[in-house]
Amino acid sequence: MSSALDSAKSAVDTGKSSFAAAREKWPAVDHLVRTVERYNDRRGNVYAAAISFNGILALVPIIMVVFSIAAFVLASQPQLLDDLQQAIVDAAPGKAGEQLSEVIDSAIASRAAVGLVGLVGAAFTGIGWISGVRVAFTEMYGGRVERNPVMSKVWDLITFALLGVAFAVTMAVTALGNSGLTTTVLSWVGLEDASWAPIVVRVVAIAVSVFASWLLFTFVLARLPLVPLPMTHAMKAGLVIAVAFELMKSLGGLYLRSVLGSPAGVAFGPILGVMVFAYLASRIVLYATAWCATDSINTEYQVVEEPDAELHRPVVISPTVEVNPAPRAGALAAAAGAGAAAAALVGFLRRR
Repeated sequence: MSSALDSAKSAVDTGKSSFAAAREKWPAVDHLVRTVERYNDRRGNVYAAAISFNGILALVPIIMVVFSIAAFVLASQPQLLDDLQQAIVDAAPGKAGEQLSEVIDSAIASRAAVGLVGLVGAAFTGIGWISGVRVAFTEMYGGRVERNPVMSKVWDLITFALLGVAFAVTMAVTALGNSGLTTTVLSWVGLEDASWAPIVVRVVAIAVSVFASWLLFTFVLARLPLVPLPMTHAMKAGLVIAVAFELMKSLGGLYLRSVLGSPAGVAFGPILGVMVFAYLASRIVLYATAWCATDSINTEYQVVEEPDAELHRPVVISPTVEVNPAPRAGALAAAAGAGAAAAALVGFLRRR
């Protein structure tokens, strides 16, 4: 028994020494280990969950704004509105199509109110979400940064708007890559019927999507943390995230196709898919931030908190209420009197 334990300890020691040697020999392995340690030390999973929840919450007013814009477009094009409503009536079973058509009319009639409420809600939820993201990203650099309570909200709103514009540009570039532009270019040179043409179209679409995501995530990694990180220092991590997100989109499509086959999947599959995707995306971006924070070129951008930061935080003094476990004489006398009265009442009722 002792020889088996000694062998196990020897194997563990050998593994530790081999791992330490690998970290010294390959800097990439050491960097990866430090990334995971930084992510865990700075509570990465907790921040990822918070970012996911606030992000999904912020989607609701954003969707309201999108619907309001669509309602303005439909209101200005009555023929398109009639065609859409007629298509809904024809596709929906029974009277459901007429009900959906009435919903569209109601949405168009109240498009201004929906858009205004959506804008206000998007501003408040967007500020909360972007503030949480910036705190989480800065935490990966070693701590928190004190901010002005008023100007921080202004800058967070501006950052949220810029991030929305960057996301819209990314989607436009991705849509351009997935459109028929590549097929059109191949047709100009007479190669649209070649056997390898679909492969070229698919490769070009993936490359364009990865390139657009690379630009977006480089902007996110460089500008959201509250440190003056240059854009060039985040390009490698941005490229890794772009590739990871392309894989996530493919796996997400497989997940939805496999889940939506059942009645329960039709009801809950898309919701669960959005929640899982948001959480995994948050973790990936936070891991990339930790990777940037532990990179040797970003040593000067580390956040150093004061050793006695806890001492400067306000102290909450709560009143202490002591309860005497021994009852007082007055309480005992009152209890005895109540018991005697109850006993007398019971005896009187029995005699009757």
